[in-house]
Formats: sequence, structure tokens, C-alpha cells
Amino acid sequence: MPLCRNAPFGQAAAAGLNCDKQPPLAVPMLSDMDFKKILLYGGGLLLATTGPISLFTASDRFAGIRKSWFPSAGAAASAQSAPSAAIRQPGTTVSVAAGQRFAAPLPAVTVSDAALPSPSMAEALSFDVTADWIMRRWPRVSAGLAQVQLQGYRVPLVTGTSIADLAGSLTYYFTPQQQVQRITFRGATGDPGALLALLANRYRFTRRLTNDPGIILYETVNSSNQTTGTAKIRSARVIKANQPYTRFDVELAIDRPE
Repeated sequence: MPLCRNAPFGQAAAAGLNCDKQPPLAVPMLSDMDFKKILLYGGGLLLATTGPISLFTASDRFAGIRKSWFPSAGAAASAQSAPSAAIRQPGTTVSVAAGQRFAAPLPAVTVSDAALPSPSMAEALSFDVTADWIMRRWPRVSAGLAQVQLQGYRVPLVTGTSIADLAGSLTYYFTPQQQVQRITFRGATGDPGALLALLANRYRFTRRLTNDPGIILYETVNSSNQTTGTAKIRSARVIKANQPYTRFDVELAIDRPE
């Protein structure tokens, strides 16, 4: 029996064929394997063409959908991702908005480097100091400077701002009985007069003449006529008019008097 699909429209009508009552055309069926291959190839093509764009926009789309569906969650996420002021500078405060974890402003943390005033020259060059006083008076102390049966503590010393003040390195040496046995100082001054007057009045330093005209030498001796203290004053190698506080170099060493 001829089919309508094999005859032209006019011939089919002339032959008396009723194409409306013909059986449906046969459609070729795909196997499961062929269907999977088509899906695999199509998915690979879609991923290759739209994958990079989807990768960078998926998170933004998801955030937009989440914000539109859950407004409160979106606001919380925005507040959480906003830069916080947890890292604060000294003297600043951080206020927390209402509804967050803290309802009151956080207290400010102020870093204070307040230190005790610098000791005077008379106070620093004293054998009555203790190791505890040194630790409390200076924020930084270099310990472990050992000599024979002595323990040293070195500190930076600035006795003031006048031209006669001292600036340099001061070291105290303690005995096992925790008494100061020796004091040494290396530094500079603009005028050694105040230092020499203190040494003469307190430790009986006297001038000693030397063959070196560049050195001013003062010494003190004990009852056995042994030298127990030496102060050497030299002119600085370069004297600058705009640096009057460093005109003289000072080397001082004093042993505990009898």
C-alpha cells in the first residue's frame, strides 16, 4: 500500500488516498548509550563556551539572589564584610552599631611610654645605687657584663640638657654582696667643669699633669696611694659650632672608696 509521503499531493488525491488516516511515520529510536554521548558532548561544549563567565559571575548572582530572598541575611553579610576598626591606634575609640554583639563603645587603649626622669649627674655617679633601682630607673638595661667576680649593668645616661651635662654609656659593676664596686662612663659633654667639680668634692680627684697636651687627667688615690679612680678629658676630634654638647670626650672609672 503506497504511503502519502511517497506520492505528491496531487497524485495522492487522484489516487484516492486518504493521507489523514495513514499510520504515523516511524521515528528512529536512540539507544541509552547514544543519548548519553549526546548529553556529554553538549555539556562539554556548553562548559567550554560559558564556563569562565559562569565561574566569575556565579558568586555575584548567588549573593544577589540571597539578598533578594533574605534581606536580613544580606545586611548581616554586608556588616560582617565591612572593614572593622579592631586595629586601633593609641588614643582612638571604636563604636559598635546597635544590633551587633557589643552595644557600647569599646574603651580606647593608649600606649604610654612614661619613664622616670633622667638621673642627675650626682645621682648617677653614686655607689649607693642598687640593681633593683637600675632596673626600675631605665627601660633598657644590658646585663651580663661580667668582670672577675663582678656583675655589670650598662645603661644609657643623659643627665640633662645643659652644656655641662653628660651623655653616653654608664656601667655599674656589682660584687656578690650586691654592692657597687666600680662605676665607668664613656661619653661626651660640652663643658667638663661640673663633672670635675663633683669628682673633686665627693671622691677627692686631683689634677695630674701628663706629657699629652690633648688630655686633661684627674685621679684619686686610696690610703695606700694606689689609684682608685681616673677621669680623662679630651677635646673632640672634630669640634662643630652647631654641636656644643659634644666638644669633649669623657672616660671615667671609679672604684668604691674606702
